[in-house]
Amino acid sequence: MDCSSLDDVIARARRNEDYRTTDSLYKEAIAQVEAACLSVSPAEEKKLRHVITLLRKERKAKCREAESIKELYTLMQSLESPTDAPPADPDIYPPAPPPKRIAASQNLRTKGGVRKEHVSNDNAENIAVKKPVIKSSSQSSLTNKKTKASAATSSTAENEEAASESKVDKPTEEFVPRGYCPELVEAIEQTMTRNGTEVTWADIAGLEGPKELFKQTIVLPALMPNFFKGIRRPWRGVCMVGPPGTGKTLLAKAVATECRTTFFAVNCGDLASKWRGDSEKMIKLLFEMARHFAPSTIFIDEIDTIGSQRGLASEHEASRRVKAQLLVEMDGFCKEEDGKRVLVLAATNYPWLLDEALRRRFEQRIYIPLPDSAARLSLLRSSLKEVRLADDVDLETFAEQLEGFSGADITNVCRKAALMGVKRLTRALTPAEIAKLTPEDVDLPVTWQDLQEAHSDTNPSVSQDNIQQYVEWMEKYGST
Repeated sequence: MDCSSLDDVIARARRNEDYRTTDSLYKEAIAQVEAACLSVSPAEEKKLRHVITLLRKERKAKCREAESIKELYTLMQSLESPTDAPPADPDIYPPAPPPKRIAASQNLRTKGGVRKEHVSNDNAENIAVKKPVIKSSSQSSLTNKKTKASAATSSTAENEEAASESKVDKPTEEFVPRGYCPELVEAIEQTMTRNGTEVTWADIAGLEGPKELFKQTIVLPALMPNFFKGIRRPWRGVCMVGPPGTGKTLLAKAVATECRTTFFAVNCGDLASKWRGDSEKMIKLLFEMARHFAPSTIFIDEIDTIGSQRGLASEHEASRRVKAQLLVEMDGFCKEEDGKRVLVLAATNYPWLLDEALRRRFEQRIYIPLPDSAARLSLLRSSLKEVRLADDVDLETFAEQLEGFSGADITNVCRKAALMGVKRLTRALTPAEIAKLTPEDVDLPVTWQDLQEAHSDTNPSVSQDNIQQYVEWMEKYGST
């Protein structure tokens, strides 16, 4: 076998641009190697067989490349020569053709002064021209009166319809963002609620003090905007401080419902981004949308996660820029326009971590404490209203036993107590027997023993040391 000749054939096959010639050269090279296998030792034949395998792989790759280019060329040709008929079910339908404008009919007058309708040539054979009816003067005057009366009636109806439309409140114009990425706009729109949160004051058990304060400082200015101006202007920032599970988020939803405002519920995750500068843009976009859909309420849950103290050694530059943008939007150079009222409502479990400038912008700092005895009793009745209670249950006594429990803790205790009867019933049953139980079989009343067992299994989530921290902070920085 001539190795130099084989190398030349393979080299020409690899650099040739004509796929047919390339295929022929690969076939020639494979044939030369197969012929050489007949006159060599078994060890050398094994090596040559490996060379044949590699050459065949190269030939197949070239064939696939040729087929791909051929398909691409066919596709380009089909795009350059559009077909007359559209596909049977296209993915995107073309716009509808514009309606054909029909020329106004030409009224031709004969010598006798009678009007004839103009008929097109296409439909002249199918349409019979009606003969004119000559009316007397009295009939003509009667017809004219009827025409005028119908015209007056139609104009009156149109005026009434226009008046009724003017009485209906026009919907708020759609927000048109300028200079923002569509993904950022979509992320902020997901936090917006315009149809109300369906949470009212009646849904919140206890907290009569904070609810009354919210009514005076937030709800009343929304209902009497003309009075609360100048020095009487409503509060722009309210921060709710308290242990977890006391109803701060529920209060925020109730404020949005009672004030009938657009509600934005955001947290640290909604305003975070891996791209530099996007978090600041999202905060600016949030306030722009809130002013557009004003009156609005922006509720920032866990405000301490993005509003911690500045100047610390562990603070990142991006975090400092986010805080600066939030401070500028809440106060700074951003002034409120008439009717563009935006309330920033925040909640935190760690008020002592807030930045001083951010704390100053929250003009009202309200403490949401643990429920008292009356609030605990109201929570018990609200949580157990869907289940039957045994005769030995005394909710007033049980409410006294739950001192130090938050609202969320009391709800968990009631849920456990409501499931105690089902657990006892199904403890000794097989899955097949459990499946045969009817709703009446499992609808067991909650007993006093169930409440006591649920109470013993649940510990309060808030310690007395934390309560003392909140009390000391409110004595120093509280503003109610």
